[in-house]
Amino acid sequence: MVGASTGRVMTAKRTIDPRSALGPPIPLAAIAASVPAQAKTPSDRDDRPRILIADDEAGIRSLLRRVLERDGFEVVEATNGREAFELINEFDMAVVLLDLHMPVMDGLRTLQAIRADERTRTLPVILITGTAAETERIRGLESGADDYLTKPFALKELTARIRAQIRARAAWTRQIDRGRDQRRRLAAAVEELPRDGPLVALASLVVERLPEVLGVEGLAILHFAHGEVRAIASGGALRRAFPASSTMPRRIGRDVAHRAASGPWLERSGASDLGSPTQDIAYVPFRLGATPKPLGCLVFAATPGAEIAPLSHRLPDLIDATDFISAVLRPAVERAETTDSAITRLRRIIARHEFVSYLQPIVRLETGTLFAVEALTRFTDKTPPDVQFEQASAVGLGLALQRAAVSAAIEAAEWLPPDVALSVNLSADVLQHEASLPRIVAGAGRPLIVEITEHERIDDYDAVRSALDRLGPGVRLAVDDAGSGYASLRHILALEPAFVKLDIEWVHGIDRDPVRRALVSGLAYFASETGCELIAEGIETQHELEAVRGLGIKLGQGYLLGRPEPRPATQSTG
Repeated sequence: MVGASTGRVMTAKRTIDPRSALGPPIPLAAIAASVPAQAKTPSDRDDRPRILIADDEAGIRSLLRRVLERDGFEVVEATNGREAFELINEFDMAVVLLDLHMPVMDGLRTLQAIRADERTRTLPVILITGTAAETERIRGLESGADDYLTKPFALKELTARIRAQIRARAAWTRQIDRGRDQRRRLAAAVEELPRDGPLVALASLVVERLPEVLGVEGLAILHFAHGEVRAIASGGALRRAFPASSTMPRRIGRDVAHRAASGPWLERSGASDLGSPTQDIAYVPFRLGATPKPLGCLVFAATPGAEIAPLSHRLPDLIDATDFISAVLRPAVERAETTDSAITRLRRIIARHEFVSYLQPIVRLETGTLFAVEALTRFTDKTPPDVQFEQASAVGLGLALQRAAVSAAIEAAEWLPPDVALSVNLSADVLQHEASLPRIVAGAGRPLIVEITEHERIDDYDAVRSALDRLGPGVRLAVDDAGSGYASLRHILALEPAFVKLDIEWVHGIDRDPVRRALVSGLAYFASETGCELIAEGIETQHELEAVRGLGIKLGQGYLLGRPEPRPATQSTG
């Protein structure tokens, strides 16, 4: 019965046990298959929110219809669960009022069918039950109900709950639309970012350009490496909290890295002293590939207000945004990881002196006496020297490694007679910019030859000559690999070296090749006219030795004359 004077809905119908009265359960897949595939909206309906009342009592439906239509809703009725499910799939519903106890298919099974269908999964459903049993309400909520009412209930309360569900769904739809629009704008902004730049430069562009797209006031990128947490870049409201290129205090950094392993989290700025007391801070970890631990975090900051939703409401969008951004950063991060690893390895090599200076004789070809030794660096890890020095130069440790190698060479040659010269390989960059080089050279106690390879580019020959002069009168210049490198013989013409070392390719097989002999003969004439001396590298056979002697070359180097070793013999015979 209906208590009209009290405004409450009453019921006198008997309670039906769906397990005993409805027969065997109807499979949800069969229910879904029996309804139209696409919802249709009648053309003669207006834009009022459409409410479905599913109840087997005509009096209840009639009363609810009058109340809801009076309050501005359009009403559709169903007498059982199957009919309700069919109507839900036929028309767009704003809210469903679902009685628990109905024939054919009860409310719980109808609710389960609604939630099992992708098209209706988010449709607001308010359960109506005639019993106050707590277990029944719990079952309804666990099955996916958004709210429930127990008869008797106030009609004004029903209207208020319906409007609350409509508002919530509208807010959620707006949030989804905003997230979709944000992802679209983010994808466009990310597409414009360069992919091949260094990590710091790329990260700086990210924190500068993307906060406006994401609707946040600040963005920072944290990188976890070698037990530290470093801010690669930061912008906006997080610039002071996470200064770019700074390392977080060890205790705080350790806590951030530990929490990141468990996923995203939120903080208020007042708790972490990161800025405005009302600011929200979201930390979203990112990984690269299948790495078990996070490689870093993106940190977002926003002050909630009328135009900005709290970050707690936007965390799924920020997680999606982090995936976008980490995909852009990935190549640069991987390069930075490789660089960091190379820097750590090279610093260890320098600090622990994980290399040995081998000395190879340079002899006077007519007498076989030792004129000089060339220092050749051999690394403990078996990395080829040219590769090791090139990597060091690429990561900014070229000066340090070459400085250490020269010092080791001077120490290795200490036992040699003081009139035996020491030849060391140096780049033009080290020669010009290593401030400690004059002091190191002064401690050699013997003539020093600085070899610069023809393969190296030199842009300022005057600067190289001035740098060599600063090393003192006991230091002379040699151009290595003559004829095989940059701009052919330009270094020889511009630098006027004391020695020119013939590339091994010119010497190998010279006894059998008249073209090689002609080319070397021309260089020998050039050397005699300019006052420099040729050093023939790579002499490995007696015939090669005799051939270069015959061309007037007075100095030679090669396996026939002596192999590189930590302590070579003081004299070689030819």
